[in-house]
Amino acid sequence: MRGETRTTDAKGRLVLLKGFANAIVIIEQVSETELRVRRAKVVAEDELGFAEKFAAPLSDRDRDDFLSLISNPPAPTAALKKAASRHKARRG
Repeated sequence: MRGETRTTDAKGRLVLLKGFANAIVIIEQVSETELRVRRAKVVAEDELGFAEKFAAPLSDRDRDDFLSLISNPPAPTAALKKAASRHKARRG
């Protein structure tokens, strides 16, 4: 990986290499003093798949177990109660 130093103009604009011309870029703030600039891969909207298309359906047993837990949830454990109280304290 090659590093290069660039300076912005008075309006905060940065001139990139010619390889970035007419490209969409992603700018990540790595730290308070460092930014990472990289070319974004653009995917046409009609090429994106729906999550449902790739999700495997539940087996009959898994579906029955899930529905049973929804209708009759188990009692909260001590660890869950502790985590809930910590979360509640943080949220005020």
